[in-house]
Amino acid sequence: MDHPPATPSIVSHVPTGSATLAVTLYEGDGAPLVLLHGIGSSGTTWWPVIDTLATRFRLIVPDWRGHGASEKPESGYLVPDYAADLGGLLEALRLERPLIMGHSLGGMTTLHWASRHPHAASRMVIEDTPLRRHPKVGELFDGWIALASQPAAETAANYAREYPHWTAEECRRRAETITSTNLGVFTELRNRNLHNEVPDWFGPTTAIDVPTMLVYGEVETGGMVASDDAIRFEQTVPGSKVRQIRGGTHSLHRDNVQEFLDVVVPFLTAS
Repeated sequence: MDHPPATPSIVSHVPTGSATLAVTLYEGDGAPLVLLHGIGSSGTTWWPVIDTLATRFRLIVPDWRGHGASEKPESGYLVPDYAADLGGLLEALRLERPLIMGHSLGGMTTLHWASRHPHAASRMVIEDTPLRRHPKVGELFDGWIALASQPAAETAANYAREYPHWTAEECRRRAETITSTNLGVFTELRNRNLHNEVPDWFGPTTAIDVPTMLVYGEVETGGMVASDDAIRFEQTVPGSKVRQIRGGTHSLHRDNVQEFLDVVVPFLTAS
């Protein structure tokens, strides 16, 4: 999507207690739905689905700390830091039991927060969030760091070569987003993944006590959730549902828009 959504919006800067987040608030009268983006991205990643979702929900779309127009502290870029910001954001906006949808890092943060606040959301969607350490995690982070460290024009050219189906405007916008991200966002998580024991990804999720859906793509087409992990997620998270989008990528809301909406909207609107 090369242009902003048609739905009117305002940007507010919301102190969470440890950082100030830029939050885009879209007009709408439905239930509040918080959209949480992945690493090296920003709230603009949700543009392809905003107008459709805004017909049913009141959308709250923050940029994480270190990303987009939010505050960029020198450190504090581990999942518990983002989860603290999420809790502070919900408190500051007086959002009680909102719907929450998190992509990748946003999904990790949602699960971490929900495992400590098991009743605080009404429903949650976790979009293609890795549920184990990526086998090439060092290479993955090194690639992001390289893209974030060079001039935006060079990064846009990289994207154009790797994703020839993207428009020039899309390459430019995504390049500007990642090159404006604080490098600590990548280096802190890289170091934690490379130099710490493998965490228990599933144990804490047994505390979650709200309807939760994992929607994921296929590893062969860029997804980051193995089918075995999806099965274990459904067996571990009480009352959860799991849906795979065939041929789906890691960013289902951007690359598989209609299939994604067809799965998540009925779940989010269920009574």
